Amino acid sequence: MQSISTHTCAVLRMFVLGATFASSSVCSAQQVDYILDTGVGSFNIGPAGFDANVTWINSFDTVTGGELINNVSVSYGDIEDNSGTIGSDVVTLAILSDPNNDHDPSDAVLLSTTVVQWQDTGFGEFVDYPIQATQVEGVFFVAVVMDVLNRANPCSMDPNSPSAGTQSWLFYNPEENLNDLGSSPFILHMSESAFIGAWMVRATGEPAAQCIADITGDGQLNFFDVSAFLSLFAAQDSVADLNDDGQFNFFDISTFLTLFSSGCP
Repeated sequence: MQSISTHTCAVLRMFVLGATFASSSVCSAQQVDYILDTGVGSFNIGPAGFDANVTWINSFDTVTGGELINNVSVSYGDIEDNSGTIGSDVVTLAILSDPNNDHDPSDAVLLSTTVVQWQDTGFGEFVDYPIQATQVEGVFFVAVVMDVLNRANPCSMDPNSPSAGTQSWLFYNPEENLNDLGSSPFILHMSESAFIGAWMVRATGEPAAQCIADITGDGQLNFFDVSAFLSLFAAQDSVADLNDDGQFNFFDISTFLTLFSSGCP
């Protein structure tokens, strides 16, 4: 059985204990844009006959390299009722996961929320909102939530979307209900509505940061990671084969030292 020498262990430990490490930023690869619309919204939707908390949602399939959602873009309609009264301009942007990967948000699990402000946009104009970076996998949802006056129409839609409303939903509630959308008194799948199309709601993702040298997974780089690496190396565990050549030798140690000294994102 191949093992690391006592001398090498000592050198590795001395390197870690004696070095000063600066955190390093990781330049992300090309971003991924999640888009269902064609860029041209032609009508706006809102509650008719009552005030409501309105949630409009698009679902997306996670693309490799776009697992960390960091931006949501929204095109809006108006927040005035028929008498010209202006409603609330507070907007909640939410990212939710789909436990069944069926594009149905009735059982969606809330991952994060970001509170922003409504802005007046024209058809096809978007407001970009940086959000709390949220990691997703499989199918995920991007939701826009507002308290809306009767006859105000903030939800902008593209009826020419190739998705034909199959990935877009509308919910009305007395108040925000992101933790239990399935209990909403009004649920509409836009593919089955009189208004077939996709919401003008987009997202941007980047690769999820990984820190291979954080062997313990506690978000820190310290002696415990070194100790864990040495144990895995001695046991010839595949996790310690950092250059993925099927062997356990100095090249794996060198790779670990380089990753360790580079820090975590």
